[in-house]
Amino acid sequence: MHSSFASAMPRITIALNEKDHRALKLLSLRDSRRLSELIDDAIKIYLTSAGGYGLSISEATPEPTDRGQSSNG
Repeated sequence: MHSSFASAMPRITIALNEKDHRALKLLSLRDSRRLSELIDDAIKIYLTSAGGYGLSISEATPEPTDRGQSSNG
């Protein structure tokens, strides 16, 4: 049975090349951990190192372009 917290988490699907999938699967077997735990840890490490947790919507959204000007001059 799933906890209410787990069911509320957004889910994503990713595609891995064969080499990466095999390496992750072997690591998960070696460490007796689920594959999803390894991927979750990797994402958290990346977000921490790249400053992702400190971003706000205004920083992540590109500046709007002026669509009112004609490119013909």
